[in-house]
Amino acid sequence: MQRLGVLWLVVFISLAGFGITTIPFPFVAEALVASDFWKTFGGAGVFSLFQLLATPIWGRCSDAYGRKPILIVSTAATVIAFVWLAYASTLESLLLSRAFGGIASGNLAAAFAYATDVTDNRNRAKGLGIVASAFGIGFAVGPPLGGLLGTMDGVPSMHWPALASAALSVVALVGTIFLLPESLPKELRKPLRRASDALHDAAPAADALPDAAPAAAPGRTVLAGLRDNPVLLGLVTASLFVAVAAGAMQSVFQFWGRDLFNYSLRDIGLHFMVFALFSAAGQAGLVGPLVKRFGEQRVSLGSIVGVACGLLLFAVAQNDAMVWAAICIFGLANGLFLPAITSLVSFEADAGSRGAVMGMFNASSSAGRIVGPALSGPIYFKLGPAAPFVISALLAILGALFLSRVRARDGR
Repeated sequence: MQRLGVLWLVVFISLAGFGITTIPFPFVAEALVASDFWKTFGGAGVFSLFQLLATPIWGRCSDAYGRKPILIVSTAATVIAFVWLAYASTLESLLLSRAFGGIASGNLAAAFAYATDVTDNRNRAKGLGIVASAFGIGFAVGPPLGGLLGTMDGVPSMHWPALASAALSVVALVGTIFLLPESLPKELRKPLRRASDALHDAAPAADALPDAAPAAAPGRTVLAGLRDNPVLLGLVTASLFVAVAAGAMQSVFQFWGRDLFNYSLRDIGLHFMVFALFSAAGQAGLVGPLVKRFGEQRVSLGSIVGVACGLLLFAVAQNDAMVWAAICIFGLANGLFLPAITSLVSFEADAGSRGAVMGMFNASSSAGRIVGPALSGPIYFKLGPAAPFVISALLAILGALFLSRVRARDGR
């Protein structure tokens, strides 16, 4: 638990820095005369696109070299990315800094793999929930600060939020170097090989997991490897659709709140803070007991239903009370979903290949956070304020259908 506590602190500081820069970015892009597409896609979408490309690589490298070196290198790169963002003065420079930040943040696979290294099957969902809560709480602390720092120059600006984020990332880097021990023994590390072989490792051996599909043969493509493990394919697909829905909501909320309810940058930061706090409550306090009682798959399905209900409530909101209710429902459900389905994914690999599996899983989430922001801006400005939320709710329900059709293992 001590190692989980240190990992929690490191992840918390990193996510607080990210949360600080999230709130002002769309308005800064708007001030730089960005199109409807780039207003929502330029921040979260570009970041997640390059995170998608980097995450499987970071995860596979953590299987080969250990978790700690990867966390150190990626956190150092995050410091550079935030300093770059602070001094970006054109839309092109702003986008490039977010791209570099996305590459640096691809270490999520190593962080989650670290958590699975130091927990057993029975307590894995609880351990993952504790670490995942650092994302929620870090994101709760960040947005209010982003709303405050983002208006210090009188107009929306990335300068002070990005510098504050860089300073927090330096603290995370120091903590990783001096307080976080390595979790993956050298005898369990696997030399770098072709991506297809890494995915072969992601499919469990038939004698180890009787319920799993046969492992992919060496030399197969990534898609072929997923097809050979239908359980993993179903989990990844469900995660993708939920991530699209969540990404659309979080990227368009700033404009929605400003246009319909006249929310200021600080108001929006407070809404994101409450959303993140409810997510953290689900991740740290509720997911463990719920999983022990109902199992990972039922908790995942129930949380997707909650995500859809929250999104539909956004679509019909007429006053502040309805907005706050939607924030709370959506945040709690979204918080329960991540650790529950991550635990299911972790059972599809052995200790030596979990970095690759988590890399692939987090890549699917990143893909959703690319598609969501890419769609939400044009849909919002062309079809109206309710459209992104209705479409996102339908995608979440589609994700539930995929998840309900797989026979996933759980740790009970």
